[in-house]
Amino acid sequence: MAGKITDERFARMSKKYEEEQKELTEKIKTLKVEIDKAGSQAITTDMFISTVRKYTRAKKLTPRMLNELIQYIEVHQAEKVDGVWEQKLTIHYNCVGVIDIPAELPLPYPDVSVNTRRGVTVTYAPNALVANEAGA
Repeated sequence: MAGKITDERFARMSKKYEEEQKELTEKIKTLKVEIDKAGSQAITTDMFISTVRKYTRAKKLTPRMLNELIQYIEVHQAEKVDGVWEQKLTIHYNCVGVIDIPAELPLPYPDVSVNTRRGVTVTYAPNALVANEAGA
């Protein structure tokens, strides 16, 4: 028995080793999928950024710009808040999805109003929180 292990112990160790190898193989597969996913997200983000850079100095919104930048727009139910009708839009951009702009950023409040028809004026606000702060 000098330095040798029993057949039974060898079988247990071998079984344990095979189970560990199987586990590690599965883990490697999962990690490779995650790496590929992260890499493709980085590529699509880079594509979106390059598309946005094409239009940084645009003077007019065109259908081509919308098709390249925006996947779809969700229009939410209009609500009356403090006597003013507000309607939320959620823009889903190509490659990156919805971009949430934090309320902490000191963004200037745009003063954009459009007379759509007699007696109806539409005012655009980039974020309801910013609009409420500016109105207060």
